[in-house]
Amino acid sequence: MTRISTRIVVALSAIALAMSVSVAGFGAQAPTSKDLLTSKQVKDLVAAAQTPADHVKLQKHFSALAAEYDADAAEHADLAQSYRKPPVGRLMPGSYPKKAEHCDRLTQTLRDAAKEARELAAEHGQMASAK
Repeated sequence: MTRISTRIVVALSAIALAMSVSVAGFGAQAPTSKDLLTSKQVKDLVAAAQTPADHVKLQKHFSALAAEYDADAAEHADLAQSYRKPPVGRLMPGSYPKKAEHCDRLTQTLRDAAKEARELAAEHGQMASAK
């Protein structure tokens, strides 16, 4: 192998390893809350919520969901920064900006989702205290 092709193989191997560790780490680092409900439970509870306890369950669910979205957003923000640091940027100059932009978009989308989940949690908290 030539010196350049060896560097490319090493760089691609390092990136693949980093991505596999990062993807595997998403589930391990974002704690699964006992307050999270299944999609069916949320749908059923939203349709039938009448008591303060129902709204408290939904409030807790959306708060826990927001925390998970925030954790995932932080992971993607860190990954975007990793793509911008050497050696990735130096060894793969054409592809790293696209990967970093992808992570930036996911970060913003997840932050927006977390904000909306917190808003839903607040609304259900108000409904729980109003009844």
